[in-house]
Amino acid sequence: MKPWLRYLLLTFWLGATVYFNTVAAELYRYKNEDSVTVLDSYVPARYVKNGYAILSLGGRVLEVVPRALSDREIRERDRSLAAEESIAGAKREREIADENLMRLYGAPIDVIRARDAKISSIASLIETQEGAIKRLQFQKRQQESALADIERAGGVIGKDRLARISSLENRIAQVESEIANKEDEKGTLSIAYAEDLKRVKKMYQR
Repeated sequence: MKPWLRYLLLTFWLGATVYFNTVAAELYRYKNEDSVTVLDSYVPARYVKNGYAILSLGGRVLEVVPRALSDREIRERDRSLAAEESIAGAKREREIADENLMRLYGAPIDVIRARDAKISSIASLIETQEGAIKRLQFQKRQQESALADIERAGGVIGKDRLARISSLENRIAQVESEIANKEDEKGTLSIAYAEDLKRVKKMYQR
């Protein structure tokens, strides 16, 4: 045999050996419709969704492909992932809030000072508005007294006088509403500062 022909045949034989060894280097283990475990060189398409294992020729498990999830399992997985993401997001928001608190307050006493200053400012506004209500109520009593005098004298009460009393009543109601809002604001601030103080104390105890 000519040398070049012998070389060509040898090359072909080696290539074929490598190819067939590669093709047969793995086995697939799966269960058929009768739940019988099958070892084969491939997995029929109808069994892929049930999962399978890839084995070496020596029987060592190389990879396990899990079965496909059911619709219910997919929904449960998605709910679980959403819950985990929500928890992680809340944790990150808390960390950012804590970082902001540390930049804002040098110590727990600073939270108390800020709270007292803010609430004192609101209390001062409420006190001013309560004084305004007293003045408005006094003016209303004066107008009502004047109307009573006119009635006793048999006079006619003009619409302008009634309009002034109505205007005073509306203004009093408006200021009372503003005071109620400020009281609510005080309560909300007290709760917010209490939470901030709690967090700052906890961070300084670390």
